[in-house]
Amino acid sequence: MSKKVYPNSVDLVVFAGQSNMSGRGDAKDAPLCIKNAGFEYKAVSNPDELVEIKEPFGLGEDKDGGLTDINKDGTTKRRGSMVGAFVNAYYEHTKRQIVAVSASKGGTNTEEWKSGLIDDAVSRLDMAKAFLSDNNIKINRIFLVWSQGESDGDVARTKEDYIKNTTEIIGKFFEHGIEHCFIVGTGHYNYPVYGNEHIDKQYEVIRNAQQELADTDNRYTVVSSFSPYIDNMRDNFHYYQIAYNKVGKEAGANTARYYENE
Repeated sequence: MSKKVYPNSVDLVVFAGQSNMSGRGDAKDAPLCIKNAGFEYKAVSNPDELVEIKEPFGLGEDKDGGLTDINKDGTTKRRGSMVGAFVNAYYEHTKRQIVAVSASKGGTNTEEWKSGLIDDAVSRLDMAKAFLSDNNIKINRIFLVWSQGESDGDVARTKEDYIKNTTEIIGKFFEHGIEHCFIVGTGHYNYPVYGNEHIDKQYEVIRNAQQELADTDNRYTVVSSFSPYIDNMRDNFHYYQIAYNKVGKEAGANTARYYENE
């Protein structure tokens, strides 16, 4: 078998958070990833090579006791994410290739991330860095795309505590080499369908916390949000693929613009 040919240099990106990062869309409705725009490093299921990014992103990247997103019968909850659209938009603006690492788990709040999930996430980042180094692939940039917050809204986390917890979690990523955190803002609780407007008010607290974090710490930037897509929600918390496509495209383009304006 011939050896795979990899890029000479890449931008290394961790896609982390909870279910709307894992993706609850429909892969058949996601854009195909532009050829060679991005590769996935599967730290759990296939750590010895890079593979082309395909939706659903992150399949097989489930670790017992860590970041896992599977049903009780063993089937995946990952159905279609924002990652393919992000990678396409980033590549179209920069012509830079991405190596993407999946680090997400549905239904997880910041206390759960602090108590162990972050260790699995940074381990995956470290493994990806080692793989790229071993294969003489230069890393130009290392950054994080973070989409998380619904579960903190569900427990009525205060703005101050959400900022404190998130800073602690993302601080671990900084310790392991990321240069910037790009936030995809939390959307709404689907109160027009399910009622419980008080829960949506709690989500608003999280959205405001994310924006305040970006406004007060130059290591963070909000690059998109699910909040405009309440009409594209498929249940209490999640979205149809059209929303993941739009959010991913906007986030990828705005991340590219951030680096253009450095």
